[in-house]
Amino acid sequence: MAQLRRFGFGLQALIALASRPDQWSSAELADQIRCEPTALRKILSQLADAGLVEARQGRSGGYKLVKRPEEITLVEVYRSVHEAEPGWDGIADTAGDGWLGEKVRESFGRIMADINVQVVRVLGTYTIADLLK
Repeated sequence: MAQLRRFGFGLQALIALASRPDQWSSAELADQIRCEPTALRKILSQLADAGLVEARQGRSGGYKLVKRPEEITLVEVYRSVHEAEPGWDGIADTAGDGWLGEKVRESFGRIMADINVQVVRVLGTYTIADLLK
């Protein structure tokens, strides 16, 4: 669940950055999207590592987009803020150790693999510019 929240906050930060050409401070962004500043700086760091935003340090520092909003797909954002498997993959952890658990775990594994493929496919069709409309 925390990863999906990071994805949501990351999307909102990118939308805010795309909405005006000058840079934003992390405090301005955190206030705008109602996110804890320390958590947002971690998200922005991940987005910077992915080459989506530029981070400038110091008194006149801040964040701005590196790419145009039309060039940033949601799947890029999704992948940049997810450190592990998506939260829904944990459903297989609910299966027990017996014969039923084995069967359910196998079925859940196939379903989760299909879901992951579809999530990536759908997110790849949208950009930050689409969210600005």
